[in-house]
Amino acid sequence: MKSFLVGTFAALGIVASASAQDNWRTEAVAALPQVGEMHLQLINNEEADGFMRLGWARDDENGIIQFYDRTMLASQEIYETMGGSIRADTLAPIDVAIRFHQQSAILSVEASAQDGVMIGGRTLTQPFAGQQSAEINTPITDGMVMRAAVFLLSQTMPLDAGDSIGFDWFSSLTGSPGTVTITAFDGGRIDTIGGSFDTLRLELRGASPENDIYVTDNDGLRQVVRIDVIGQPMRFEAFPVEGAAAE
Repeated sequence: MKSFLVGTFAALGIVASASAQDNWRTEAVAALPQVGEMHLQLINNEEADGFMRLGWARDDENGIIQFYDRTMLASQEIYETMGGSIRADTLAPIDVAIRFHQQSAILSVEASAQDGVMIGGRTLTQPFAGQQSAEINTPITDGMVMRAAVFLLSQTMPLDAGDSIGFDWFSSLTGSPGTVTITAFDGGRIDTIGGSFDTLRLELRGASPENDIYVTDNDGLRQVVRIDVIGQPMRFEAFPVEGAAAE
C-alpha cells in the first residue's frame, strides 16, 4: 500500500568530504527560510495526476521545525495528510501524525519521541473489516533524521557534485528505521513545467523506492524543480514560482 509514494514524501557509498558529512545539518537549517512551502505537480504516466505540498515553519526560540505534507494521487484515490516536528539542531524526530486514505481504506499513524524511542502505533481501518493495529517502538539512533526533513532540506544541503552524506532516518509512514545516503551529481539542464534549469541531482539511495531530487544549481536556497520516483512512471515537478529565475 503506497509503496511507490514512500519515497516522495528523500547512492553508492562514496566517501563524503568532512565538511559535507559533519556540518550539513547546521548549514542546511541555517539557510532554510523561516516559513515556506514546496508545491509540486505529480505526473504519473506522463499525465498530471495530483500534487504534493510540503511546508515548514522554523521555531528558533524552541529549537524545532514544524512541517506538514499534503499529497494526492487522483487516479488511485490516494490522499495523505501529515504533520509533525523535528529538532532543529539534529533533525531528529519529535512527533508525527499521518492520515492516509486509499479508496475506502484509512491508515492512521501517530508516534512521538519518549526517552530516545519513537513510540506510537499504526491503525488500518477498512469498511466491514474492522481494524488492524501495530505498535511503533523504534529507537532514535545517533544522527537519525526524520524522513520528511530530507526532502525539505534538499533545498539547502551544502552539497556540491561529488559530495555524499549518509545517515539513519525514521520513516514516518511505516514507523520504521532505515539507512540512506545522498550523493550529489551534475544534473545537467532539464525542462519542467516551471521552466528550464541547470541542476544538481541528489541521488537518495537506501529508501524504498529511491529518489532522484533535482535542485537548481546555485548556492544558498536551491529550488526543488523535480523529484523522480525510481522504478515508477512517476515524478514531481515544481509549479512556476513568481520571480524565479528560470533560464
